[in-house]
Amino acid sequence: MAEEKKNTYITLHRNFVKADIEYADPKSGEKRTFNSVTLPKGTVIEGRDVSYYQFSPMFVNPSKYRGENFVDIPLLTNREVWLQRSVLDAEGNPVIDERTGRAAKDTVKVMPAQLKTALDEARREYLAQRESREQSLSSRAEHAREGASALSEGKAPFEKPAR
Repeated sequence: MAEEKKNTYITLHRNFVKADIEYADPKSGEKRTFNSVTLPKGTVIEGRDVSYYQFSPMFVNPSKYRGENFVDIPLLTNREVWLQRSVLDAEGNPVIDERTGRAAKDTVKVMPAQLKTALDEARREYLAQRESREQSLSSRAEHAREGASALSEGKAPFEKPAR
């Protein structure tokens, strides 16, 4: 019988992760740390856009395979990840929950496998969009080079005829 993996690993660019954020424990007063991950733009899970939602993983490790700019985040495979985002009003101010007196949060509960699939798909789409943008940039650069060489040869394309 095949055993299921205990952890699901998510790999993200380090710009989406804040590690070792310090805070004072309100009960004991001692300093503790936590990690925060913000999901990138374009992350969609089951048709719901969860871009910019956040969660707090226990561990953030340097990536084994992607290089120094990426981190691996181990998540327990059988435990839900709670993605949260502050609810904002029309002016961009946090909405206060009347029951708790704190900022209201929109919470989405997902399994790590769903999150991994959504992040992989968002990265694939981002890279495809980036590649198409670079191709158009290279063609624009080629046209600029052609114009510059025409100018250097004395063939100014916008030169007015002498009167």
